[in-house]
Amino acid sequence: MHPIRAALAAALCSLAVPAKAADIEAGRQRAQQCITCHGAEGITADPSIPSLAGQKERYLQWQLVFFRSGRRQNPVMNTLAAALSDEELRNLGAYFASLPRANPPAGAPDPALHARGKQAAARHRCAACHMDDYGGNQAAPAVAHQTRVYTAKALQDYRTAARPSVGVAAMNEVAGALSEEEIAALAVYLENPD
Repeated sequence: MHPIRAALAAALCSLAVPAKAADIEAGRQRAQQCITCHGAEGITADPSIPSLAGQKERYLQWQLVFFRSGRRQNPVMNTLAAALSDEELRNLGAYFASLPRANPPAGAPDPALHARGKQAAARHRCAACHMDDYGGNQAAPAVAHQTRVYTAKALQDYRTAARPSVGVAAMNEVAGALSEEEIAALAVYLENPD
């Protein structure tokens, strides 16, 4: 058989073999070092750090790959992710995705700012990727119920391209058009869009 055909046949055969399923229990065990920052059961007490509970599995996997490769910069996460195998990052993604999502914070937000955030979310079509409940879909994260501090920082990082988008750079493009006022309003709205 011709070497190129042999390589193509091998590649096609590898696609036919399903990837090993993620192991949630192994992910739970590996996540023990994560709870210092991301909290027990994946719900953080620090408003500047995201809760991972109930986040989309594929999104979590992509973020760990970005941290591991250095494409997404964070000194703590880059160091931790550098030690993860592909199997471990799949297991971590499955574990955190299996946990119940964080509840919205207590207390009513400023009604005017919340309303401006809702309008901005509609104008920028946030639900197209993050779904109507902002619970995420595939590689698009759940953005509902993250703290306004974390969401504002994430949007600012996307706006300046300090944080990479998955796929076609949609978040960098969308956030690039946001004003500081829109970021503040979106962060308040997404904290409790219910």
